[in-house]
Amino acid sequence: MKKLPVFLLLLLSLVGADAGAQQVVGARPATDCRLTISGRLLSEHDQEPLAYASVLASNPRQGVLADDHGNFALTALCPGAQTITFSHIGCDNEVLTLNLQRDTQITVYLHHHDNYTETVVVTGKNNVSYSPEVDLLATGQLSNALDRIAGVSSLKAGTSAAKPIVDGVFGNRLSLQNNGIAQSGQQWGNDHAPEIDPWVAAYVRVVEGVEALKYAGPTVAATVLIEPAPLRATGGAAGKVAYGFAGNGRGHTLNARFGKSGKTAYRVSATGKLSGDHRAPDYYLTNTGRQEGNAALQFARFHNDRWTSRLYYSLFNANIGVLRGSHIGNLTDLAAAIERETPFFTDEAFSYSIASPRQAVSHHLLKAETEFRPNEDHRLTFRYGGQLNNRQEFDVRRGDRDDQAALSLRQLSHLLETAWHHEIGPDRHLDASLQYEQVVNDNQPGTGVLPLIPDYNSHRMAGYLAYHQERENFQYHAGLRYDYQQYEAITITRDLPRRVERFDHTFHTLGASLEARWTLSPATSLRSGLTLRQRAPQINELYSNGLHQGVSGIEEGDRTLRPEQSLKLTTGLIFSRSNFSLNANLFLQPISNYIFLEPQPDFRLTIRGAFPLFLYRGGDALLYGTNLQAFWQPAPRWEVDGRLAIVRGQNRTEGRPLVFMPSDNLRLGLTFRPTENWSLAAESLFVRRQDRLDPEQDFQVPPPGYQLFDVSVSRVWTLPQNRTLHLRAAARNVLNTTYRDYLDRQRYFAAAPGRSIDLRVSYEW
Repeated sequence: MKKLPVFLLLLLSLVGADAGAQQVVGARPATDCRLTISGRLLSEHDQEPLAYASVLASNPRQGVLADDHGNFALTALCPGAQTITFSHIGCDNEVLTLNLQRDTQITVYLHHHDNYTETVVVTGKNNVSYSPEVDLLATGQLSNALDRIAGVSSLKAGTSAAKPIVDGVFGNRLSLQNNGIAQSGQQWGNDHAPEIDPWVAAYVRVVEGVEALKYAGPTVAATVLIEPAPLRATGGAAGKVAYGFAGNGRGHTLNARFGKSGKTAYRVSATGKLSGDHRAPDYYLTNTGRQEGNAALQFARFHNDRWTSRLYYSLFNANIGVLRGSHIGNLTDLAAAIERETPFFTDEAFSYSIASPRQAVSHHLLKAETEFRPNEDHRLTFRYGGQLNNRQEFDVRRGDRDDQAALSLRQLSHLLETAWHHEIGPDRHLDASLQYEQVVNDNQPGTGVLPLIPDYNSHRMAGYLAYHQERENFQYHAGLRYDYQQYEAITITRDLPRRVERFDHTFHTLGASLEARWTLSPATSLRSGLTLRQRAPQINELYSNGLHQGVSGIEEGDRTLRPEQSLKLTTGLIFSRSNFSLNANLFLQPISNYIFLEPQPDFRLTIRGAFPLFLYRGGDALLYGTNLQAFWQPAPRWEVDGRLAIVRGQNRTEGRPLVFMPSDNLRLGLTFRPTENWSLAAESLFVRRQDRLDPEQDFQVPPPGYQLFDVSVSRVWTLPQNRTLHLRAAARNVLNTTYRDYLDRQRYFAAAPGRSIDLRVSYEW
C-alpha cells in the first residue's frame, strides 16, 4: 500500500461526522459479502493499544480506523482471499493474507518504532528507536550495536569487554535492563561486559526521563533496554540458523533458534562462539581469545484475551582471555610497558589457547510474569526476576597456581515487582509499580588472596508513579520514584591480626522527571525534559581494595562517599519528511557528589606484580554536550546517515576536566541498494583526540585521533514457502589503521585490533 492512499483514507476518516467512531470508506460491497474481521491492535514492545490505527482490506477495498483502545471491525467482507494491511504512525506496516470463510477475530502486534514520550534515543533511519543491526553485529559484543546509537560510546578493556557510555555517563550509574530485569552481576567493574547474548536481543533501546524512572537500577540518567522479540498468539512455526566468521581473531559464531506461535508459544535459542588471539596491524594481541556457550528459552501462555503468562530463562557462559602484556612483574617493567610500541609477551603466531590472566563467568537469569487485564482500562502485571552470577578471575601466579582463581565471587539476586497501568481517558494514562530487590554477594574460599570486593547483602525497595497526557499537538509526562537502599558489608582488615568488620549503610534516594513535546507542524516537533535523579554509592565505590585484574590496576574505594545528585536538562528538535529526518539534542547535567575513578601519579608494587593505582573520589561535576542524527534519501536507492556526538565533563570541585569522557566522534554512512535484494554500504568513524585533560590526570598522554572505514555487501534470496537466505560480507577497519582509543583501558599497553574480514550467512523460515 502506497503512502498517499493510506494518508487519504486517514484524512477522510478523521473529518467524518463522528471522529471517535469507526469510519468505513471505500467501495460498496457486494450483496453476498457479509463476513467480519474484528480484533485489536497492540504495540509489540509493551502491548499498549495503538489508538486510531488504520486497517485496510482488499476485497472489497475498504478501510477503518481503530478506536482509542485499538479495537477495530471490518464488516461486509467477501469470502475468499483477503489481504489486510495494518498501519500506525511510527510503526512498521503488518500485512496479513487470509482465506476468509467465517467471521474472524484476531490480535495484531505492530512493531512500534517511535515512543511518544520521545525519551527514546533514536538510531537508524526514520527515527527508529532500536538498533536494527543487532542481528548483523551479533558475532561481536552487544556494545557493537549500542555504539551505533547517537550519543553512545563504549568504555573498553581491550577485546575482552565493553560497557556503554551515554552522554558521558557510564559504569554503575547506567542501568541495563535484560528483558525488563535489571542486569545484576559483578557490575562494579568497567571491564565486565553485560552477560547477555546479543543473538537473543532483538531490540536495543536507550530511554531517559519518565520512561527510565520505572526501571530498577542505580542510574542517574539513561537506561539501556535489551529485549528479545515478543512471542505471539497467532502465526506458525519459525526458525533461523546463522553462522558468522570474524577474520581478526579467526572467530566462529553459530546460532540456532526455533519457535512457534499459538495459544502456547515458545522460542529456543542457542549460541556458540570461539575466537583466538586478535591482531593489531603489527603484532598479535596474545591471550585475547574468547569462548562462549549461551542458551535462552522463551515461553508464553495466552490463557484468554485478558490473561497472559510468560517465562524466560537465559544462560551465559564465557571464558575470556586478558591481554598478557598488561600484567607486569615490577615497577620498572610497568613503566617500560606503558611506553612500548609492542607489548611484552607478544607471540608471533596465532593461537586459540587461553591462559592466565583470564576470566570465567556464568550467568543465569529467570523471569516469570503474569499479566491480567480485568477490563480495557486496567492492566496488572506481577513479575519475578532471579539471577545467579559466578565470576572467577585468574592471575599469572607463581608455581603451578595459575589455575587457582585469585578472585571468585558468587551473587544471587531476587526481584519482585507489581505494576499497574490505568487508561484514564483516550489520551491519558497512569503507570505505577512497587519493587523489592535482594542481593547476596559472597567471595568463594580458596583464592589465597584478600578479596577486592567484600561480602555484602543488599536490600532495595522502590515505588514509581507516572502520568502521561498525549494530545494531538502537545504531550507531557511526569514521573516520580523513591528508593530505599540498605547495604551490609562484611570486610576483612588489611592490617594484622586480620579481623572481620561489619558496616551498615542506608540511603534514601529520589527521582523525578517532567517532559513535554510540542508538534509545530506535521514535520517538526520540539521536546524538552527536566530530570532529577539521586544515586546511592555502590559497593565497589565504597569498599574496593585490591587488584582489579581485568583492567590491570589497583582500585581503592571510600566508604564516606555520599549519594550523587543529578539534574539533567534536555531539549531537542525533530524534523522528519519522506526522504529526510533530523534529530538534534542538547543536554546539561550538573551532578553533586559525582563519584569517579582517578588515576594516581605513582604505581604500586605488590606480591602479584606492579600495577597502576586508581582511587574512587567524590566531587561536583558538570556534563554537557550535544548529539545529532540525520538521515537522507537523495534518491530511491541511496541512503545517507550521520551521527555526531560531543560531550564535555568538568570537575567543578578541582577546576579541571573529568577523566574517561568520550572524545568527539562522527559516524557517516552511505548505503546503495541496486535492487531489493542487494545492499552495498560504507561507513566511516572519525574520533578526535581527547585533549581536554591535564597531563597529571593520566599515566599516558591521550592517544591521537583516528579514522576508521568499514565496507559491506549483502544479498538476500527469497525462497519458496516464505524462506530466506541472507549472505553478508564486510571489512572492518579496511585500511588496517593503527590506533589506540582513549576509552580503552588496554591502550596503555597495546594498539586496538586491525583489519577484519567478516562473513555471515543465515537461513530463516
